[in-house]
Amino acid sequence: MMNYIWAGMIFVGVFFSIINNNLSAFTDGLLNSCSEAVEFVIGLSGIMAVWCGIMKIAEKSGLIDAAAHKVMPLIKFLFPKERNSETIAIMLMSFMANIFGAGNSATVFSLKAMERLDIENHYSDTASDTMCMFLALNMSMIQLVPITVIKIRSQLGSTDSASIIIPSIIVGLISMVASVIACKYFERKQSKP
Repeated sequence: MMNYIWAGMIFVGVFFSIINNNLSAFTDGLLNSCSEAVEFVIGLSGIMAVWCGIMKIAEKSGLIDAAAHKVMPLIKFLFPKERNSETIAIMLMSFMANIFGAGNSATVFSLKAMERLDIENHYSDTASDTMCMFLALNMSMIQLVPITVIKIRSQLGSTDSASIIIPSIIVGLISMVASVIACKYFERKQSKP
């Protein structure tokens, strides 16, 4: 689907640049955007590498398991049907990466957790309650320090790139609470005869 969207956008751009007799500006803009995109991705890859390393150290040192035991009452409320401690640990790594603003790093853990949840769900065509809750929380997770957004704002010349920290925490809390309420509502509605 994304291929069609990108192809359509390029086609529209070429079409209007030909109509306006400005094909050279389109080509210049396309080449400049490609260069800026590469620089941007290289800048973000450093942040991702650091977070992947930190999370791997936390996993190997047992910090993730210790955190899992501390938050187990909350985990049992959010995921009452989940019993596999390894899956819970991977979900926690994803949540921790999201909380500390390294959403790109969280993707690796999220995919691994979802893969394990899919196995536990016997590859059903219908997502389990645990899968739905995990996805909802990942999409709405609070970020204490949105590192990626601060980096983007800084690169684009913001004078106060960290000014979004408090608003993002407030919005993250609201969206997380709304996600949990929605998931729990549909879990209960589905379990009633």
